Amino acid sequence: MSFPWFMASRYLRSKHRTGFVSTITYIAAGGVILGVAALVIMLSVTNGFTGEVKERLIGMQAHVTVQRLSGEGIEDFRGLVDQVGRFPGVAGAAPIIESKVLITARRDNGEVDGVLVWGVESASFGTVSDLHRHLRDEPVLHLGPVEGKKVPGIVLGSYLARRMKVGPGDEVLLMTVANMAVEEALAGVTPKLWPFVVTDTFESGLYQYDDNFAFISLADAQRILDLGDTATTIHIRVTDPDQAVPVRKAMDADLHSLYLVRDWTQHSPELFRWMELEKWVIFIALSLIIVVAAFNIMSNLIMSILIKTPEIGILRAMGATAGSIRRIFVYQGLAVGVLGTGLGCFLGFAVCFLQQHFNLITIPGDIYFISSLPVDMQPLDFLLIAAVSLSICLMASIYPARKAAALLPVEAIRYIV
Repeated sequence: MSFPWFMASRYLRSKHRTGFVSTITYIAAGGVILGVAALVIMLSVTNGFTGEVKERLIGMQAHVTVQRLSGEGIEDFRGLVDQVGRFPGVAGAAPIIESKVLITARRDNGEVDGVLVWGVESASFGTVSDLHRHLRDEPVLHLGPVEGKKVPGIVLGSYLARRMKVGPGDEVLLMTVANMAVEEALAGVTPKLWPFVVTDTFESGLYQYDDNFAFISLADAQRILDLGDTATTIHIRVTDPDQAVPVRKAMDADLHSLYLVRDWTQHSPELFRWMELEKWVIFIALSLIIVVAAFNIMSNLIMSILIKTPEIGILRAMGATAGSIRRIFVYQGLAVGVLGTGLGCFLGFAVCFLQQHFNLITIPGDIYFISSLPVDMQPLDFLLIAAVSLSICLMASIYPARKAAALLPVEAIRYIV
């Protein structure tokens, strides 16, 4: 053990007769512990919420989408599905028809509302979407012909169904104006009505889907929208969502300028930017706890220097250099920082671990659609928090240490009583 470390450890263990300095040391260490633990917990919770939103959002939305640049339907959509399905990293591809229609319950005075309807193939759509996981009755999409019914099936978002006061077994009407002449629309011609029976509802936890989306079969969408044997979009799922961008770039280069290829990061960029910004705002705000604790470390060192001034003078007279004196008090402050940071990381990890495995903190499921606080601990967050905490403690130690090193031996020894 070097001389500065030896003296720093002695000063940390020594107790002044008033006990005031040791109390400040405990308060400083406690502040660092609380600040670091709060940062670990809050960043882990923020990561958990971000991951939950990301999982639900890209679970319903495609990882990559392909559309014609002109906005027209894709005639050879089956060939395009096979083509994009052969790209490395692609887990599945499915043809989709996306359109806006009006919907109403098939009863007197039913509410009329606009919805986004997706025409899908039940089998292939299951390879690109998590919709089946969010179905209320059973994890199978019942679209197209329904046994015992004369009309095809439709699946509605839970909020939409609740607002329309319909459920499985009830019939709804879709109204379209596909290929309707302008003169007919101006003349007040009634849009064509297409009856469907509700086979199930889904609850994804995302309001924009649960309140605005309906799913029908691809064949029914082609029929009511008069699109022929076409699809408007190809939805693609990749094995690793974080690799959606390179997959999108590869497809974009291969498909040339005929198609518009987009990945999930381009669908809701503002949302993910806001969540990332929120994380760093929380980080900066909670770092102030460590800054306050660092001022306590500085106060503790200043008090220690005032008390140990005669000893500093004796050490200087015995040959200790100014650099050695400086390092003694820097090490003393760092020791408090290391202890507080280590215990804070452990405390934060313990709380997050217990939450992950035992769900100690619950939240209203009807509001957040998850029953417990999500937690996602990231090793890089621990390293960043530890680095910031130790840096703050180091900076708080430098000023008092420099003052101690600047003491002249003769002046310091004069304080011996």
